[in-house]
Amino acid sequence: MIRDVDPDSFSWSLVAQILCKNGNFDKVVKFLEKGIYNTKIYDLLVDFYSKNGDFEAAFHRLNEMNNRKLDASFCTYSSVLDGACKYNDSEVMERIMRIMIEKQFLPRCQFFGNDSIIQKLCDLRKTHAAEMMFKKACGKNIRLQDDTYGSLLKAMSQVGRIDEAINMYRTMLKRGIKVKDSCYCAFANVLCKEDQSGDGYGLLVNIMKQGHHPCPSQLSKYIASLCRRKKWKKAEELLNLMLKKGLLPDSVPCCLLMEYYCFNKEMDKVVALHYEMVKVEGSLDVTTYNTILEGLWREKKAEEAVGVFDYMTGLNLVNSASFTIMICELCHMKEMRKAMKIHDEMLKMGFKPDKGTYKRLISGFK
Repeated sequence: MIRDVDPDSFSWSLVAQILCKNGNFDKVVKFLEKGIYNTKIYDLLVDFYSKNGDFEAAFHRLNEMNNRKLDASFCTYSSVLDGACKYNDSEVMERIMRIMIEKQFLPRCQFFGNDSIIQKLCDLRKTHAAEMMFKKACGKNIRLQDDTYGSLLKAMSQVGRIDEAINMYRTMLKRGIKVKDSCYCAFANVLCKEDQSGDGYGLLVNIMKQGHHPCPSQLSKYIASLCRRKKWKKAEELLNLMLKKGLLPDSVPCCLLMEYYCFNKEMDKVVALHYEMVKVEGSLDVTTYNTILEGLWREKKAEEAVGVFDYMTGLNLVNSASFTIMICELCHMKEMRKAMKIHDEMLKMGFKPDKGTYKRLISGFK
């Protein structure tokens, strides 16, 4: 029999967590049938039943814990409360809160306006229970700490309750409440991941302009998704905002936007974006760079093309096509010395076009 004091207790708990995470809940139940149990395993079971609205089974496991002399924690009971709030089961809510008061996990009075309890529920990501207590407090005109609002915003964002997180953020704006940067960042991250609201983009821009920002990789994925949905203006605004904040974007959204600019012959925007990326030491893929070179030469922007090529070379993001473009255009401009220098650099780096292309290339030197 495995109890809290058993040296293997932690190992069984870890196995149970992995099984639950992978959806193998029935195998965890079999642990109990085999006499393998501890507080953590029961926590997982009670949480699972509560999330699925099976409160009869949840209370059965709580009674079983009591019979086996295992102490249920605040976390265990709050799982039941959270589930009851999620399913709006007032009978279960009253029952579990009575037990929590008896166990001294809740004070006998005014616990709805207790900041520490709401924040503790948020830390455990029991957002339905925390939200219930928050709303009760607001209904009684109880003033809550700013950190309580921040905890709710962060927790709701972390569990993906996007609509509720948006409402909380708007409430904070209306009441002039300021919270920790980590709370805004969590909210910004979920706006990037869960683009389910028409207001998500505007809120994200608002947050970033206030000096808060999501994870750069998450923001990059969001900008790339805007590009793929052909929302070019929004993608452009967010990417420019990202670069001005000194954040390094992934190459994918930058490549998509650059290709769009080139296709529409907006080479001034290409040059401007390139310079912003240089500042944060960002880069594109070689195919996109070659598209940029062709576009710049087509628009007679020789100086800019040379600058982009030099940057590409410094990052070792060149191929034989890159050199071919540069050599052909320089020869066309009668810049033979520069063309020859780049030709020699191409051979030095081990790049050489196919025989037909190379023959046409060197004919430009004649």
